[in-house]
Amino acid sequence: MGIILVYDITNERSFENIKNWIRNIEEHAASDVERMIIGNKCDIEERREVSRERGEQLAIEYGTKFLETSAKANLNIDEAFFTLARDIKSKMEQNEMRAGGSASNTGRVNVGGTGTQKKSFFSNWSCSLL
Repeated sequence: MGIILVYDITNERSFENIKNWIRNIEEHAASDVERMIIGNKCDIEERREVSRERGEQLAIEYGTKFLETSAKANLNIDEAFFTLARDIKSKMEQNEMRAGGSASNTGRVNVGGTGTQKKSFFSNWSCSLL
């Protein structure tokens, strides 16, 4: 439902690889998947190889949101995940309303389905917050 594409602002090659990852997403993920591009390591400005403007322009080109973060300094990490989660939740609520249903009184949206689900390239991936 959501994919975060991360490149290293101190590594030009990692930035160029974002285009390859987007092509993979377009080929293998749902067409309405939420995406966000993140330039990481913004705490190492003196080693920057990719300007913020280039990251922003790439995000505009692909119609995605953009943030610069620093995992080491914990800058914009929560913002990135909360933004993506809000976008996914909003899209789910819109889809629910279009389908004639409504969100429950708790504000939660039912994400369960009754049909068989398509097995995707990303099905076996998971992550945990420790």
